[in-house]
This record gives sequence, C-alpha cells and structure tokens, in this order.
Amino acid sequence: MILYIVRHSDAVPGGTPGIEDNERPLTEKGIKKMMEVARGLRRIGAVPELVLSSPLPRARGTAEIAVAEFGVRVPLNLTDTLAPTGTRTEFYRELRQHRRLAAIMIVGHMPSLGEIAGEIAWGSSDACLEFKKGGACALEISRLEPVPTGTLLWLLPPAILRDLGSGKE
Repeated sequence: MILYIVRHSDAVPGGTPGIEDNERPLTEKGIKKMMEVARGLRRIGAVPELVLSSPLPRARGTAEIAVAEFGVRVPLNLTDTLAPTGTRTEFYRELRQHRRLAAIMIVGHMPSLGEIAGEIAWGSSDACLEFKKGGACALEISRLEPVPTGTLLWLLPPAILRDLGSGKE
C-alpha cells in the first residue's frame, strides 16, 4: 500500500477574532495554492483510491480540492482519528480497515502527520517529518501490524508541487 500524507493548506490564522481554532477555513490564497498542489499530485501520479481527512474545515477543504482535481471518482471519508485530538493508534486501526487498497491519501495537521510519517519510516514518532502547509509525502507500507512500517518514497514541499501543477519546467 502507498500512503500519501498531505498537510492542509493555508488557513485563517489561529486567534482570529470570532473564529474558533477548530473552525478555521482555508484562505483564498490557500485554496488557490492547494488547487496547484493537487494538480501537481495528479501529474506525478499520486492519485489514491480513498482519501481520509480530518473533519476540521482547513483539512476537509484541502481534501475536497484534491479529490476534485484528481479527475476520477475518489471517495472522501472524514475521520476524527486525523483531527488534532485523534491518536496514531486510532488512525492505524482505521488504516488497517483499508488494507486491500493500493493507495490511500490522508489529510490532516501537524504535528500528528509528521509523527505518523516518522513512525512508519523510521520506527519512532520522535523522528517527526516536517510538512509545510500543502506539502506531501509518499510512504510504501510494508507491514500494517502491530504498527505500520514502510519506506519513505518522496517528500515534496508545496512550492515544488505547485510548480508541477502549473506546468513549469
């Protein structure tokens, strides 16, 4: 299984008056950037069979943009396991439910995404990968139990994905 991990795009800043942290939506700039990132992901073949996303608006919006860009029907499931209050153990349990799929994309938040990637690739959540907003990586999962293990295939910052999406050479 290939696991694509995508951090949500630029959102309204935390602490914005009248907007709770768990309700922060993507900014117009974040939406535009994510459309380019999603085109870049499609262009390099990072199109999953399923997208799992945190239900928070900034992650859900990011996932919806990606799914719309893929050009094929890809189901999008919202899961609290990828919300900031979720745990890696809960997420791994959910991931195992989809073991028959060849590729899954998850969309969520730091630091949990980085901890998931570090634990899968290097055996420790302390080996956290840093994702910029809109950044992504691909991991090839070799074992799902008891804790997923695998190999980091690539880690791309959003600027490179946007360049790929815009057709720049």
